[in-house]
Amino acid sequence: MPLLRHRSDLGPLAYTLLVLAVQLVLFLRVESLWATLLLVVLFQPVQAVAIACNHYQHHVPVFRRRLANRLYEVVLFLQTGMPPYLITLHHNLGHHPHYLEPENDTLRWKRADGSTRSLLECLLRNCAGHLTWTMAIGRRYPKVYRRFKLMAAVSAMPLLALAWIDLAKTLIVFALPMVLAILNVARLGYEQHAGLGLDDHLTASRNIESRLYNLLTFNSGYHTAHHLRPGLHWSRLPQLHDELVDRIPAELRRGVRSIPRAT
Repeated sequence: MPLLRHRSDLGPLAYTLLVLAVQLVLFLRVESLWATLLLVVLFQPVQAVAIACNHYQHHVPVFRRRLANRLYEVVLFLQTGMPPYLITLHHNLGHHPHYLEPENDTLRWKRADGSTRSLLECLLRNCAGHLTWTMAIGRRYPKVYRRFKLMAAVSAMPLLALAWIDLAKTLIVFALPMVLAILNVARLGYEQHAGLGLDDHLTASRNIESRLYNLLTFNSGYHTAHHLRPGLHWSRLPQLHDELVDRIPAELRRGVRSIPRAT
C-alpha cells in the first residue's frame, strides 16, 4: 500500500523536511545569535509556505497512516506554532462553516457595527485570541478537543528539549517564526475575505491566479474553489477554479493566468 494518499504530496512533504533541515542547521551550526536571527528573518518568506502545508494537511492528510500524519503535524508545529488539531478546530470548524457569518467566523474581520476592521486590528485580535477561540470551539467538539490537548502536549516535548539545550536559539529559530506564522495566517485570511459580500460563496473570497504563486504555495490562490469544496485535494483546485472562473467577479481575481484555460 502506498504511504501517501496522493503522489503530488511529495512536494509539500519534501518542502517541509527541507525547512526542518534548515532550522536544525541554524540551531546547531550557527554560533552567533545575531547571525542566527538575521538568517531566520531572511528565511521567513520560504518558511511561510509551511502555513499552506499545514492548512492542507488538516483538510486532506498526506499519509494513509494516522501515526505518520501526527508525526508530520508535529514537524509542521515546529514551523508554524500550530499543533495537530488546532487548525481542525480553529479553521475547519471555526472558519469554514461561518465565513459568511463574520460574527461567528474566527477571522473576526467585521466589527459589530458592520464596518471592516483594519488589518492591524485584525492581526492583533487574531494573535491574542488564537488559542482562546480555539479552546472555545473545542468545548463544542469534545472528542476533537481531547485530541488537540493530547497532541499539543506531545508537540511541546521536542520544543522543550530544544529549549533545554539552548533557550536563546530555540526562541530565535523556533518560537519567533511561530508568532510570525500565526500573524501571517490572520493576514492571509484578511486579504482573502475582509470587506467582501456575504450573500454568495462566489463573491466572498479573493483569488490569486498567478501560476508562479500557486506553484510556490500549492494552489493556495484558488480560494473560492477551496471554500466551495474544502475536502478537495489541493492538486485538484485549478480544475475546479476553471469551472467556476466565469462566475467569479473579475475584481476578485488577481494575477490572471496568461496561458488560456483549456476548453
